[in-house]
Amino acid sequence: MIRTLTKLAVFFVAALLLTGPARGAEIILAKHIIPAPAPIDEPAGFKTPDGTFNVRDAAAPFHSERLADAMWLDRDGRDAQGHYLDLNHSIYTAYRLASDAGAPDTVLVVMPGTWAGAMSLDRFARDLLRLADKSGRRGLQVWLIDRRSEQLEDHSGLWWAQENKDGPDIDGVLYRMSEYYRPAFMLGEKGEELKGRNFTALDHDDVRFMAGWGADVALRDWRAAVMEAHRTVGDQVAATDGAEVRAVKSPGRHVFIGGHSLGGGLTALYAAYDFDRRPDHELYGADDVDGLVLLEGGSMKARPAKEESAESYRRSLLDRYKGGKVYFDMDMLGIMYAPPTMMSVGISGFAAYNGRGRETVFPDYSRPAIVKLPHVTNEALLGFAMDDDTSPFFIARVSFGYPTGQLGRGGQLRLKTAHVPADPNDCPIITPWRPGHRPVDPEYVYGWINIGPGAVHPAASSPLRKKCAVDEVESPEVTDFYEFARSLYDGPPEYAEAPELSRGPNDFPEWYFPPRLSSDAGMNGVRIVDKEKNLELFSATGSGRVALPVISFTGDDSMGEFSVPRLDESDFVKGTLECQETEVHLIKGYTHLDITAATRNNQPDLAPEYEGYNAPAVYAFRFIEAVTR
Repeated sequence: MIRTLTKLAVFFVAALLLTGPARGAEIILAKHIIPAPAPIDEPAGFKTPDGTFNVRDAAAPFHSERLADAMWLDRDGRDAQGHYLDLNHSIYTAYRLASDAGAPDTVLVVMPGTWAGAMSLDRFARDLLRLADKSGRRGLQVWLIDRRSEQLEDHSGLWWAQENKDGPDIDGVLYRMSEYYRPAFMLGEKGEELKGRNFTALDHDDVRFMAGWGADVALRDWRAAVMEAHRTVGDQVAATDGAEVRAVKSPGRHVFIGGHSLGGGLTALYAAYDFDRRPDHELYGADDVDGLVLLEGGSMKARPAKEESAESYRRSLLDRYKGGKVYFDMDMLGIMYAPPTMMSVGISGFAAYNGRGRETVFPDYSRPAIVKLPHVTNEALLGFAMDDDTSPFFIARVSFGYPTGQLGRGGQLRLKTAHVPADPNDCPIITPWRPGHRPVDPEYVYGWINIGPGAVHPAASSPLRKKCAVDEVESPEVTDFYEFARSLYDGPPEYAEAPELSRGPNDFPEWYFPPRLSSDAGMNGVRIVDKEKNLELFSATGSGRVALPVISFTGDDSMGEFSVPRLDESDFVKGTLECQETEVHLIKGYTHLDITAATRNNQPDLAPEYEGYNAPAVYAFRFIEAVTR
């Protein structure tokens, strides 16, 4: 149960000033947690904890001792405030200029992509506010969504490390942080106790209710934040004759939504979604907002309405409720996309930022296979796993520098000649491994070179990479390594409204990502009605009526290699094309993660004044200004 505070007290008393690199503009971040609707139609025994029952009770609507341990509940299933576990919350981190303490008139609420949390959008949000500061614009805030699974993530190890990073023994801090999370990587083993706590790993059976955390849940959680944004800008949020509320917009007050990757698809779905569960009533998401920002994801094509039976929909869910995987846990191109891998992203970012130039002390168990080298610095541990020249999976790539070492005979690196299927990168992958997963040079300490003047690609002279060398001259890499590393772990540690519910700083990855959300995101146009109960379980039939301005981005080192949306009715509904602000931008040299993480750009029309900004942030700021003028 969240204690009620006045909005003014929450914002000024509980807001947290983060001193991360704002580059000229001081920015305040405050993490919020507010009530959200309970999932509908959950089978008996699989109810999402809602604050009304003890999850330690074997006869409860959902029972798991390990979940209770992971959430630090006492023997009666209560938290430190005496409340039962409640996971029905909407979570967002609000960004504003420190110099702009008044109520906003415009809020952009952004949804992250697959396996991603609010901090994956950190640079995009910061640069929007830097641009507001540069232009003298007041009244703009950016709110970044964390999906409800963020509540399951125990960031105590990172929190403890943050509190102790400035001591004399950074290697000791990094090792103890890694040991805190040992049970996630080495099942059955006990980890280091930090902050009076031990980490408890969650299995699928411990969170089986996540089977139903699909798009309907995510969109309604998001809408709770959107309605809060309306209240914050001064709009009235009024009751309807149904269960939902409706925003009554005021002149000069604006709320936008947007999303990256899967979040872009959910943005389009939100606009088309009917939030009124009564089949003979309509409450479309498009009416909540003033414009859409699609950050390499989401299609604005009109979708023909298609009805599916409630029975088949329930059957498809029931298998996951009773068995199988309710969060992503799978191998993709040699990388295990599962909670332990997501945890390693955050702790690797912390080590890279705070333990610069030092050979890593992390045990092999906490490293992905791609970076289990005998000798590697903290930066290279992260770099090899995620850089566009070294990572095998293009969706998880960022262009943030190069490995140290030489290519070829006598060197420490080689080129992979095999091409990853459907990879937009035409250049061979650089690897420190020989076939058979043997290090090219087992004695070498692999390091990392950040982007910037003097940074030389190790394969710049390779005849196999001639085209790539030209591309890298015309479109230099765009994301500062250390700013990216910081964003992986450096969110606010506490919820403004409820510090007692806090589990440490929110981070870049989403540890427990429900596969149902991915499949539901492709259901634009689908309507599912329980005819016996006269109740809509899912309804996304409003794409054809969307008449909002839209700005869409694609990276030319990512999805732009395959297709770029066209400003015609093959890619946009008629109503969006009639808005003069609707635009499409192809961003030079941007990978999928650069779209929101890049700290500079190669766009000719933005040089030289805006070279040092994230390109989508510049165009999105202009878009918002055009719509709100």
